[in-house]
Amino acid sequence: MAKNFRKLTWDNKKKLAFQIADGLNYLHNENILHSSNNAKITDFGISKNMNAQNSSIHIGIFGRNPYIDPKILIDLKFQHIKASDIYSFGVVMLEISNGVSPFESLMSKGDQRIKITSGARETSIEGTPHCYEMLYKNCWDMTPENRPKIKNVLEKFKDMGFGVDCKKVSLSENSSPEDPSSID
Repeated sequence: MAKNFRKLTWDNKKKLAFQIADGLNYLHNENILHSSNNAKITDFGISKNMNAQNSSIHIGIFGRNPYIDPKILIDLKFQHIKASDIYSFGVVMLEISNGVSPFESLMSKGDQRIKITSGARETSIEGTPHCYEMLYKNCWDMTPENRPKIKNVLEKFKDMGFGVDCKKVSLSENSSPEDPSSID
């Protein structure tokens, strides 16, 4: 995303975030936890079917700190839940907004963990639409019960003018913010 970030309009960014949310909605409707939302929704290596009797449970922290539910960073026994995926999605929304991974400047995972578990969050860049910013801030609330459900996230996107008719966003070299036809 970094090399194409400047080419993305806010409509492109919101469409991209909506499509990720729609994919997460599908997973949650199938009772699958993604467990690894770090700017992609394709890595199913540690996803878990919540209905499976023999589904393996991994103890420990997997993934990159900025995308991990702070409750998991604080308590290794905290079970990854749908609200944990929502937290990760909120961080992905911030990355889509800013074009960089959160806490990229903090090299130490320990420093990242301290910042995140104390409630510190990256700030949005100038020009971020207020409704978009409020949505991702709600998603990364420290208290899992306060985070929106994925269906509520999709409703907020519909309020922003995005819904089931969203087309895929191309991040190819050929996309141009001035030429909407270049978006697939």
